[in-house]
Amino acid sequence: MEKTQEKIVNSPICNSNACYESEFTTAEGPVKTWLCMTSGYTSNTTMTLNSEGLKQTLELTADLIKDLRQDHEPPGGGEVLAWFPTVITMPEKGMIFPEPIKGTNDWQWTCVKAIPILEEEQNKYPDPKNPGTFYKNKMDMKNPYKFDKLCFMDAAEELGMFQKQPS
Repeated sequence: MEKTQEKIVNSPICNSNACYESEFTTAEGPVKTWLCMTSGYTSNTTMTLNSEGLKQTLELTADLIKDLRQDHEPPGGGEVLAWFPTVITMPEKGMIFPEPIKGTNDWQWTCVKAIPILEEEQNKYPDPKNPGTFYKNKMDMKNPYKFDKLCFMDAAEELGMFQKQPS
């Protein structure tokens, strides 16, 4: 897969000017992806409403994320696509995910940080994808950070996704 183009466009979810568009060339042809850094919603050109990609996504996705789905034309126009809140997992840093707000019909972004697992405790956390190895970090679910549903970028900053590269 080769990245061919990147730019910032207006989001069809919240109309912010902070939607990151990337284009990749795959064996099947070009694919565009979008991630709105305000709302946290994402989509790509394989997510047309009757596509196999959307059917597979719906089979594997949590109910809350399916319930929050929105259908919109992509930036610049084109066939309507399904858009979903993203889930970011960075094993060394943490996670960002949508979470219902208890007692309401609303939701928010939750950010949890990765914390080290003591070496003597790591055997309690086997890595199922790599038999014989163990996780070195776990998610600190006891100390979540909460953000409004239009503050995805704040959650991403809290997680450390935008740290400057050393020069």
